[in-house]
Amino acid sequence: MFALKRFVVALLTLGIWVHPTLERTLEPSPECYYFVESRSSHLLYTGNSSVGNVPILEYKVTELTSFDSEFELRTLDPEGVIFFGDIGGQQNYFLLAVIQGNLSVQTSCGDGQVLVTSGPKISDGEWKKIAVMKHEGAVAVRVGSETAVTVQQSAESQRAEIGNGMLRISIGGLLPDSGVTLGLNPPLDGCMRSWDWVRQDSSILERTLQDSKVQRCWEHIAPGSYFTGVGSVGFSSLALLGNSSAELDGADWTLSVELALRTVSARGFLFILLDTQNDYILSLKLNHPSQELMLRLRGTLFWSRSYPQTLCSGESQFLQLQVRPGQLVIGMGITKATMRLTDGDYELLKRVLSQPGSRVYLGGGPAGLSSFHGCLQAKIQGVNVDLDLAEVKHGDVRSHSCPAALDIRDGK
Repeated sequence: MFALKRFVVALLTLGIWVHPTLERTLEPSPECYYFVESRSSHLLYTGNSSVGNVPILEYKVTELTSFDSEFELRTLDPEGVIFFGDIGGQQNYFLLAVIQGNLSVQTSCGDGQVLVTSGPKISDGEWKKIAVMKHEGAVAVRVGSETAVTVQQSAESQRAEIGNGMLRISIGGLLPDSGVTLGLNPPLDGCMRSWDWVRQDSSILERTLQDSKVQRCWEHIAPGSYFTGVGSVGFSSLALLGNSSAELDGADWTLSVELALRTVSARGFLFILLDTQNDYILSLKLNHPSQELMLRLRGTLFWSRSYPQTLCSGESQFLQLQVRPGQLVIGMGITKATMRLTDGDYELLKRVLSQPGSRVYLGGGPAGLSSFHGCLQAKIQGVNVDLDLAEVKHGDVRSHSCPAALDIRDGK
């Protein structure tokens, strides 16, 4: 085993790719920046619907004395489900969500749907007190002391409130058997506290928080995407390029990648471009064995630099990568290096990026290969990357928040 570890270390030091199974024969990479990852047992995370962890409350309608609920919500996510409820069956439902940073209500109305978006922007990372109240055939949603949204109830919904059915509430996602079409990405990277659901017992939520750490939130958050050192996110390259994909045929086309990060462990892939055969065409990696930032092109080491002394001190790091005709430019802080890029390599990068089936990975490779641990913000072609738009996203990755101790803004 010792000889095998020495062999794997030698390969990694040279920047040679090794299978994840072999890489895991090494001792775990030591954390180079320590912080207290305080997850509170009274803060419920609302973004676990992608991995099937959606808390559900159920009440008999005949036992209810009130349909009013209230809670406090904190999120930096511009889109996702806060809660979904139905009464007496799937045809009578109420959805409270965030769309484009604003509060949104979607509710059943006879054979159709009503979508109402109003009120203040709530995706600012501050705690907001939200109350949902029933009053004379209508439902009003208040944020703080202001009424943000009011919708009329359907006749079917009002009849269900005096029936013998069940009221079901799912937090952070739809009910498993719901056939409602959302038109939004359900997981909401947010936190909930101080809840009171229809004036009834909700101790199942407290038990959930006691039993599962992944259902808890950090006491304080900062903007960014948090990678735990397990898993990554993968995008279609064409989807990630957006409107700029139309410019790939141009002779002066440029690829721009900007990364801001604060590391916990000094290892892991930051950026990978894979072709349709899953070959690594371009990659940027924190290579722990050699303590170097490595840029590889077509599987060959193209550029490397020793870790800056500030990498593990809690300071933010800023990387820029540009591909343009004849040149590949990489910057780290105020230092830049310009390398010659052959016409063949330039055309290869353009071709791979324009191919359906090519992918870009952030924070690690496929199959959990060498994942990053820390807070990361990425821009591609000058546009902030929304991790919720990824085709592949590990359930442990937080798309829009990091622990406050890893605030990239504080580390400048």
